Amino acid sequence: MFKKSNLKIGLDLGSAYIKAVKIEHSNNHHLIKDFAIAKIHSSNAISSLTKDILNRIKAQNISLNISLSGQNIVCRYVNLPLLEEEEFKNALKFEIVKYVPFSIDDIFFDGCILRKDLQQNKMLVVMVAVKKEYLLQRINLIKDINYEVNLVGVDSLALVDCFNFNLSKRSNLPTNKSIAILNIGNSFSNLNILEGNIPVLSRDIRIAGSEITSRISTDLVCDLETAERIKLQAGLDEEQLQKIKPSLENVLSLLAQELRISFDYYESQGIASVEKLYLCGGQLLIKIIADILSHYLGIEISLFDPLEEFEFYNDLNIEEIKKYSLQMAVVLGLALR
Repeated sequence: MFKKSNLKIGLDLGSAYIKAVKIEHSNNHHLIKDFAIAKIHSSNAISSLTKDILNRIKAQNISLNISLSGQNIVCRYVNLPLLEEEEFKNALKFEIVKYVPFSIDDIFFDGCILRKDLQQNKMLVVMVAVKKEYLLQRINLIKDINYEVNLVGVDSLALVDCFNFNLSKRSNLPTNKSIAILNIGNSFSNLNILEGNIPVLSRDIRIAGSEITSRISTDLVCDLETAERIKLQAGLDEEQLQKIKPSLENVLSLLAQELRISFDYYESQGIASVEKLYLCGGQLLIKIIADILSHYLGIEISLFDPLEEFEFYNDLNIEEIKKYSLQMAVVLGLALR
C-alpha cells in the first residue's frame, strides 16, 4: 500500500548511473534524508540495480518521481491566445500535433501555462510529448521491482526545478535576466534558457560525457574503458589533463556550436540575450570544461551546485553526498515535486 507522505523520492535512471534521493518536506524546509548512487555496468542489471538503490534508501511504500529525456521526448514552448486552465487542457490535444513529429496515437502528452500576458491577450505554455512505448517501458521497470510511480517529469524541467529552488533561497542572483543552465550528463547535455525563473527553451543535446570518452579513445588509440579511466584521472592529474585537452576541446567546440544555435534562436525572437550560463554535471573535468566553453561562447559561466541550499539529515554522510553534488540536479529536482 503506497500512502501519501511528506517524504518524496526522486529516481534518476541515467545511462551511466542510477541515482535516488529521499527528501522530507516540512514547513518550507527540504531535508535530504538519504541518497544512493551506483554505476551501471550492464544494461541487463538495471532492474536489480534500481531495486538495490531504492532498498538502500528505504524507499518502500513511497511512490517514485521519475523523469525522461532524449529523442523520445519533445518539449515545446509556445505562445497561444489567452485561455483558462481548463480551456487550455481541452485544446492541448489539437495544439500539440502541430509541434511534435509523432502520431497522436503513439504519444502521451501534457502541458501547463507558464506565464500570462493580459495586455497582449496571450500566454506562454509548455507542451511535452513522450512516445508511449518508451514511457510504458520505464513504468513497467518500476512495477516489476514492486514500486509505484507517483509522477513522470522531464530531465530538463527537473533541472529547472532544482535551480529555481536554490535561486529562491538566495538574494544575490538576478531574477529579471535571461540565463541558461547546462547539465552535462553521460549521453545528453540538458539545456534550459530561463527568463527570470520561467523556462522558455529546453533542449537535450547529444554531446556529453560519452562523446568525450569516445574522442579520447580515438585520439589516444585506446579502448573506451581505458579512455574513461584517463578522463577521470585528468580531473585530478595535470599531466593526464594535458594529454586529453585536444580531445576535450574538439568535443566542446561541437557542444558550443549547438549551444550557440540555441542561443541565437532564442535571441532572434528579439526579447533578450543570454547573459550567463550556469553549469553542472557529472564530469570531474567540470572546471576546465567551464573555462573552455566560456572561451568558445564569449559569455560568463559559473558552476551551479545543486546541493547548495538543501538541509541534511543528522545521520547522513554529508561528505559522501557532496562528492556527487554536481551530478544531482535532476534527481533533486524530481524529489522537490
